[in-house]
Amino acid sequence: MKEIIYLDTDKINSMLAQLDEGLISNFSMEMSGQETKTNSNQISKGKNSGISANIKVDTGLFPGGSLGAGASFGNNGSKNEIFTKTILEGQKDILNKAFHDYALELLIEKLETKKLFSDGEEFEEGDLYIEKSTFRFYDFNLLKDSMDLESMNKFMHSEIEDLDMSYNQAKNLLKKINLNAKEREKIDAAKLIVSTTENTQPILGIFKQINTLGTLASKLLKDLTIIKSNNMIGLLKKEYLRESTESLSFRTDHSREVKMLIQVIGKKDTIFNGYNMGTLSVNRLDLIPNMMLDILLGSFEIIEIGDLLVTPIAVYYE
Repeated sequence: MKEIIYLDTDKINSMLAQLDEGLISNFSMEMSGQETKTNSNQISKGKNSGISANIKVDTGLFPGGSLGAGASFGNNGSKNEIFTKTILEGQKDILNKAFHDYALELLIEKLETKKLFSDGEEFEEGDLYIEKSTFRFYDFNLLKDSMDLESMNKFMHSEIEDLDMSYNQAKNLLKKINLNAKEREKIDAAKLIVSTTENTQPILGIFKQINTLGTLASKLLKDLTIIKSNNMIGLLKKEYLRESTESLSFRTDHSREVKMLIQVIGKKDTIFNGYNMGTLSVNRLDLIPNMMLDILLGSFEIIEIGDLLVTPIAVYYE
């Protein structure tokens, strides 16, 4: 049994259509949900006679179907009976997940039968491969939100928040040689304020840097998140995730291997770091987003020279 956490159904449908000369159009499962049925009769007059029938089966994103049949009477009329069955939204979701989960099984089987998987020795652009290993998951929206500076600053300074003295006032008080009685009463509070502020400054500085980088990365990778397995790095479309990004962040404990059905895009031979970008001319403007992504991912040490860029089709435990 597969525990699927990511499934690019558009990619799977496209590949199956090419392998089978069309999408699979039949499947069965136990249904739980509701459906609506309508029946209608239609009588019309006309000159032609004969028999007609039409069948329409839809197995796309929202499965449903209709069947129509009719027969004419002599030369002066016809009678048609129309039956329509509509599957409601909740049931459509159940059917789609079951259909696509099975489609993944079929795709892997057909790729293996036709020997279309790479042997993993030397990859070329377009190669298909199943990688099995632990993985790292990066979502910059989640990272940005977890590095909320205002909340973290308040948390780290909670012990001195209610003390009626600023950091500069406390520092100046500790520099004074001759203290009056009122100032001597505040000396312990001043020491606490100075030590707490100075000890937390480096940590908050790191938080600020990560928050800034995370904010920019989340804008560049809108509706996308990153997965890395060994030296393979790919972008996941959030719409095809079976779990929330918060839930997936708990999965990267290196204790359970995941399988990734991927297609190779290319190899990362150069990583832009801000110093090797060269002169940005008008005919290189298309490279700027990739350059910025290199700088950001390189700053977090997520991407390295030699990494394979891949398109994940499915990510699952087995």
